[in-house]
Amino acid sequence: MCKSDTYVLDASFKPDEFLADIKAAKAAVGEATEEDAKHLQRLVFISQVLLYGGHVLLLLGAAMPSWSTALLTCFAGASMISFARCMKWTIIGHHVSHGGYDKLQKSHPTALPAHYKRGVFAVGFRRFLDWLDWMLPQAWDVEHNKAHHYYLSEEKDPDLVEHNFEILRKFPLPSALKYMSMFMWVFTWKFTYYSPNTFKELALSKKEGWLARNWPSWNKKTDPVVVFDVFRMPLEALLRGTVKDSFYWMYFFAQWFAVILPMIISVVVPAAWPLALSQAGLWPGFSTVREATIRLLVASVVADLMSNAHAFVIIACNHSGGDLYRYSTSCKAFSAEFLLRCSYSSANFECGNELIDIIYGWLNYQVEHHMYPDLTPLQYRKLQPLVKSVCKKHGVMYVQQNALTRTWKMFQVAVGDAQMKRCTEP
Repeated sequence: MCKSDTYVLDASFKPDEFLADIKAAKAAVGEATEEDAKHLQRLVFISQVLLYGGHVLLLLGAAMPSWSTALLTCFAGASMISFARCMKWTIIGHHVSHGGYDKLQKSHPTALPAHYKRGVFAVGFRRFLDWLDWMLPQAWDVEHNKAHHYYLSEEKDPDLVEHNFEILRKFPLPSALKYMSMFMWVFTWKFTYYSPNTFKELALSKKEGWLARNWPSWNKKTDPVVVFDVFRMPLEALLRGTVKDSFYWMYFFAQWFAVILPMIISVVVPAAWPLALSQAGLWPGFSTVREATIRLLVASVVADLMSNAHAFVIIACNHSGGDLYRYSTSCKAFSAEFLLRCSYSSANFECGNELIDIIYGWLNYQVEHHMYPDLTPLQYRKLQPLVKSVCKKHGVMYVQQNALTRTWKMFQVAVGDAQMKRCTEP
């Protein structure tokens, strides 16, 4: 067991007192109230206005005769859709799926609709109503809520950037080319990395399922599965002489394709609006159907690329950087060591007011969120200054920087120009 006071803290550090102070800070915040419910409903309303308003702007931009005006209108619509998509995941889906409102549903049963509950929100048909994205919500729940949170910065952590980019770190390419390659991930990562990898975690979590029972022995379960493996995995299996494994990977990616198909449709469908309206005799004729279709398709794809980039900057760098730690051992959940790791392996951003918090998707409270994953957004805002004060009192590291600064530090780790710190055994 790695003892934190042997690698970053001096002998005066008292883990029991630190643990007690953190618990006291959490108790001081109190339970969620109807104010938290109203706050969530406001956030949902904002996301809906942005989503549907953005699509209206796309349609208006597609119909405009002037390309310059159409471009500006479509870009505004794409930005709104992008922001809404990010909100639905990082603020609404994230906190609801962590069970942040479950206690509130019991203490104030009429404060929120019943579907704002872990295991119900965005599950099944509700995925199309609550949170439609490249990731299957149940798969994200397994990958994020269970694996990432309780194996933070260990090799078992599926979000460990240093491990996931190990090939790029070691690849003999000029540093400039490595940095340039990172932008491909920035704009596509939900589709190219996060969706197939969360699906892998879901498949492996079903111990009796065919995918879990037949996982190829030559593939490490901790290695990420990305979209480029669609062709690589079956081919590599054939080259190894294992036809069964080749079939396995074809079946795996066929199952994954069923997961992403609704999202593909949602990105492509806007391009069909001009044709549908034209067939109904409702197209205004300011632009041709062909021009409008191209504008809508491009704008819809741009909206998704922008949403990827927004999410990447506020998510991918949360636990990566040359100033943060990774571990070779595990620890007991919610112990003093666990809470220390939440601080030594997490980075907060600026926080404290509604605008900043919404822009950051409420992911600017990573230290506090990892300490207590099942709180509401407003509870994190109250808890943050208390935890920061406790860390200062006990001499515990507390990182808080701008997201762009943290993204640069994440890039440095991903390309091999920096290395995360290691804790040492006592």
